[in-house]
Amino acid sequence: MTTMDPSVKLFLVLVCSPILVLALQMAFSRLFIRYRPDTSRHVIFAVCVAAGHIPMAAAVWWQVVRHLTLTPSELIWMAVYSLIVYNMLSYCYFHIFNMSETARRIRILNEIDRAQQLRASDIVSLYGVEEMLNARLDRLVKMRQLKQSGGRYVIDQRLLYIAAKVIVGARNLLGFPPSQTLYYKKT
Repeated sequence: MTTMDPSVKLFLVLVCSPILVLALQMAFSRLFIRYRPDTSRHVIFAVCVAAGHIPMAAAVWWQVVRHLTLTPSELIWMAVYSLIVYNMLSYCYFHIFNMSETARRIRILNEIDRAQQLRASDIVSLYGVEEMLNARLDRLVKMRQLKQSGGRYVIDQRLLYIAAKVIVGARNLLGFPPSQTLYYKKT
């Protein structure tokens, strides 16, 4: 019997990581719905990815590392590589999850499917601008990225703000035109 190359084993373990995140998300979603129903689904997802590091590290060790003789440097690089791949695959899974969770295109297709056909005016009536804005603001408040102070929204935690700044910086580096922005003067 021939043994599988360790790099192939590592690849296979890491490629299965979105399945782990999905399983954790199914379990954690039920727990959060029962005990913390106001928790944002995006926060639940982040908890699942963070919690998934432990079983993923165990799987990498069990399937690959324990069968190898590695120097400390090689072990560190394998861990770094595994962390990067796991988190990048989780990020890809997040976008698939997020698309099914919030994308207007998906909702529009579902509405048309349910009704069999809709006019553009029917679709517009389903999507009030105020409703869309309030849904996004509520989500940001639940995620503790925004809070209200004196009837105004202010940045609370800065994680998504920093991510947004990184994206704006990347857009600038790539030469993309600036996004439409509203500027308010402080009074």
